[in-house]
Amino acid sequence: MAAPEPTHADQSTDNTRDIRFGLMLALSAAFLFSTKPILIKWLYSLGMSAMPLMGLRMVIALPVYLVIGSMLWKRMEQKPAGTTMLRAAAVGLLGYYLASLLDLSGLEYVSAQLERLMLYAYPSMVVVIGALFFGAKVSRSVIPALVLTYAGLGIMYGHDLQIAPPGTSDSDITKGTLLILGSALSFSLFILFSKRGIAELGSLFFTCISMGSATIATLVHYSISEGLVIPEMDTPRWIGTFVLAIIATVVPSFMVSEAIKRIGPAKASVSGTIGPVMTTIMAILFLGEPFGWAAVVGMTLVMIGVSRLK
Repeated sequence: MAAPEPTHADQSTDNTRDIRFGLMLALSAAFLFSTKPILIKWLYSLGMSAMPLMGLRMVIALPVYLVIGSMLWKRMEQKPAGTTMLRAAAVGLLGYYLASLLDLSGLEYVSAQLERLMLYAYPSMVVVIGALFFGAKVSRSVIPALVLTYAGLGIMYGHDLQIAPPGTSDSDITKGTLLILGSALSFSLFILFSKRGIAELGSLFFTCISMGSATIATLVHYSISEGLVIPEMDTPRWIGTFVLAIIATVVPSFMVSEAIKRIGPAKASVSGTIGPVMTTIMAILFLGEPFGWAAVVGMTLVMIGVSRLK
């Protein structure tokens, strides 16, 4: 006797569960990513700098992607085309090499709170670029949402100017802000271009390919700028770098790709609302960063603006 075909109600239930799981993955990734600036700022306080930290982080993470990628490759009945994998590798350079490089460089100048809010604004870039170049439909509510978002970022920028530590000039804060915005732009392009690669390769294998290419680019950059020399490390630096590589990089990178697969790039990017809040709380508790009314207003405006982007 043939098994009964799934009803419309069954399909609707499965779709709802899929969306909920996708949102849970996106929220969990946002939380783990929110620990990244805290760990980086702490490691900077221990004497590490952007390029050595980025290189070690990627080297530690690479074996995980190689193992998972090889396992997935063996299970594939039909191997993906070389051009498909090359596209995924190129997209990975945007999201995991260039965006990371600009982010770590910017964090040398700005607070963890400003960094997380600047990166949190990337959904606004996803919406605008998607509408301009990818034919995505947007509602009229986008304009006031964008105004709120960037007004909030402007207030947070001013807040960073006021709380800048001795020896940090206004031009340093501006430089750091522009680097973080460049990182947000690079990651927004990654979000938009990754949808095709995820559909063709699956979220896990796509992440392995994109992270692998980013690691190669990072190591080439590191060897050119620093030489083939491992920076001076001690136990706290190794522990912090390991946690940064695995907990704040590897795990959430798989979560983001799977979330994009299930709920799409727009919902996956907007669902990161908890990121700035968690980063702010941790920055105050663990880094001792000042927090005043300007930061409250700026963060609130950004979060309201991003949450209204449809």
